[in-house]
Amino acid sequence: GHVYVASSKMDPVKTAQLINDMQSASDLPLLIHSDLECGPGTKFDGGTIMPWPMGIAQTRSEELAYDMAAITAKEARAMGIHLINSPVLDVNINADNPVINVRSFGDDPDLVTRMGTAFYKGLNDYGLIGAAKHFPGHGDVAVDSHSKMPAILADRERLDSVEFRPY
Repeated sequence: GHVYVASSKMDPVKTAQLINDMQSASDLPLLIHSDLECGPGTKFDGGTIMPWPMGIAQTRSEELAYDMAAITAKEARAMGIHLINSPVLDVNINADNPVINVRSFGDDPDLVTRMGTAFYKGLNDYGLIGAAKHFPGHGDVAVDSHSKMPAILADRERLDSVEFRPY
């Protein structure tokens, strides 16, 4: 059956116990996934809450991007999580973008690439799988894709030099 948690944040110890119970009950190993863009503290009580990626990127410190991911990985793996929806590798080149904005490492494809690479290294070094998001080009939309269908009006050259670069 499905497990529904009504509280706004989940208890990490109970989460680890639940994951362990599910793993024990399954004939196959389960791949456990969560959406932790700004660290486990956004979803789990007592977890670390990280700054938005754009704030980290403004320091230009790949070490901080690495550390953000390493802390996230350590805390997520302690609960039994294997995979997260992060990092956001959208290049936020549209100031009217209502959905990506500070979730991105910024509007410079090279900076997004450097910070994203450091973030991935931090995840990988501590055993967590990262799933880059969103679809390349999502940094250049002017509508919230959760409720409307965005269109990306760019030629292949621009897609290659901006949107696809971090991927």
